[in-house]
Amino acid sequence: MKTKILFLSIVIVSLTLSGCLKKKPKAIPQMPLEVWGIFDDSDVYSNINTAFENADPYVSKVKYRKIVDRNIKEFEKTLTNALANGTGPDIIYFKSSWLPKHGDKIAPMPNSQDALAGFKKTFVDVAYHDFVYKNNIFAKPLYCDTLALYYNSNLLNQAGIVGPPATWDELKKDTKLLTKIDKFGNIKQSAIALGRAKTPGAVNRAGDIVMLMMMQGGATMNLNDTLQAEFNKSDQDRSDPGVIALNFFTAFTNSATPLYTWNTKMPYSTDAFRYGQTAMMINYSYWYDRLKKADPKLDFNIAPVPQPGPNKAVNYASYWGLAVVKNKPISTNAGYTNEDRIREAWRYVNFVTNRPTQGNIDATAEYLTKTHKPAARRDLVEKQKNDPVLGAFAEQALTAKSWRQVDNLAIDEIFVDMIDAVNRGAMSISEAINNAEARIDALVRK
Repeated sequence: MKTKILFLSIVIVSLTLSGCLKKKPKAIPQMPLEVWGIFDDSDVYSNINTAFENADPYVSKVKYRKIVDRNIKEFEKTLTNALANGTGPDIIYFKSSWLPKHGDKIAPMPNSQDALAGFKKTFVDVAYHDFVYKNNIFAKPLYCDTLALYYNSNLLNQAGIVGPPATWDELKKDTKLLTKIDKFGNIKQSAIALGRAKTPGAVNRAGDIVMLMMMQGGATMNLNDTLQAEFNKSDQDRSDPGVIALNFFTAFTNSATPLYTWNTKMPYSTDAFRYGQTAMMINYSYWYDRLKKADPKLDFNIAPVPQPGPNKAVNYASYWGLAVVKNKPISTNAGYTNEDRIREAWRYVNFVTNRPTQGNIDATAEYLTKTHKPAARRDLVEKQKNDPVLGAFAEQALTAKSWRQVDNLAIDEIFVDMIDAVNRGAMSISEAINNAEARIDALVRK
């Protein structure tokens, strides 16, 4: 009898240690967690959420909801209203530029100071800039996207160009070889979709491209680490990087310049690239799947975005992470507090974004595989570097930069208006930049 009791005791202890008979601690009841996203379908999280539920004894169920499909403005509006009404989720997709605008709505990671060194070691540098403030970690990245160069291999081959341009000077030369204009002045083939922001002839992500050019020229974008705009202040002793960038961008639609290759008769930039009307465009990684879905036979490749010169890489990042909602009404009979909820929600964020602990799935790797996104985790950047599609984006994440924006949607509109004002001749380059800075500063003062 004693032998049987001893044997059963050993089995129970062994099963408990292995997790087969996991018991939740009696300190608090299990709680549900809800995640709100914008791009990804629920199947992306099915295995991840099940694995976390099995690993965390305090959480009963994790539910993921895609609120809207790719409409950032609508997602932001729905989310803001839900948080104000107390009907929001526990965890949200958080835009890399949102901290100045929505930082008051999210809870920093408990004991952030102890995790800062690990954050720096784990993720690319731009994530620290965007998600860490005053030694508090407010979000963690799911991935890191950057602007890269899409190019039509056949059109480059026909022009005798052996490979995509690595620098802007090379792009200038290629523009002359690729641009075809008939005797009536019509552009029959464009070299690259650059120069405009508004319809007709709109260039997708024109504002981001100009920001990239400004930052490549050394623009600090913000005045003395504030939210005030300063596009012509350089951290590299260069003069007027904002003016130079805007002048260069708009030259591609100015018929008086040797870079003329785009005008108001061109279709939307992504359509022009799809139909072979332009040889190149600059865009984010998600356009690869969109183009392949629209036209599986389209022959194109992706290369790093052109740089001012070798060994001086600056790239522009735009991406999303996960953050924990600061306040959510908790029922008095729930048996747990808002502080308990924040702690468990952050455990989920860490589970999804960090390197896996022993015995757990690599949630980040699974997420990236299902969504085809470039990595923000350094170890996964290394694994993606040789990927024919994601390689350029992943490697660029290591040299990516961003700038603090008081309102990313409003600033994008301001940049579009700035470009359009120059296109129409309504303002000079300097006037357009000064006006854009003044409009941004007005947002800051609000």
